[in-house]
Amino acid sequence: MTNPDWTAAWTAALADMELEADAVEQMLRHRDLLEQAGERAAFVPPSDIGPLPLELTDRARLLVARQLDLSRELSVAIAGNRQQARLVNRTRREGGGGGAPPVYFDNRT
Repeated sequence: MTNPDWTAAWTAALADMELEADAVEQMLRHRDLLEQAGERAAFVPPSDIGPLPLELTDRARLLVARQLDLSRELSVAIAGNRQQARLVNRTRREGGGGGAPPVYFDNRT
């Protein structure tokens, strides 16, 4: 028999973790809006909530799989950002650094 307090605590913790995963997905999908997004409090795991109730096992497994997928996506995004930063730095160095940085202007609008 599962303690009802444990079930409620784990349900709330999993909901908070899912909200955190939702925020990461939004960040990955809408990187252009990242600068406009406010600071979000990071998930802090609760302490002393007891063992995971059996009825929440499937939900927890799905969440772990989702988090692993998101961590892979974040790694790819971080690597891409680093590559872009290296390219920008190299472009600045090769341009002599004395003038304005090159810009792209799209006048199709």
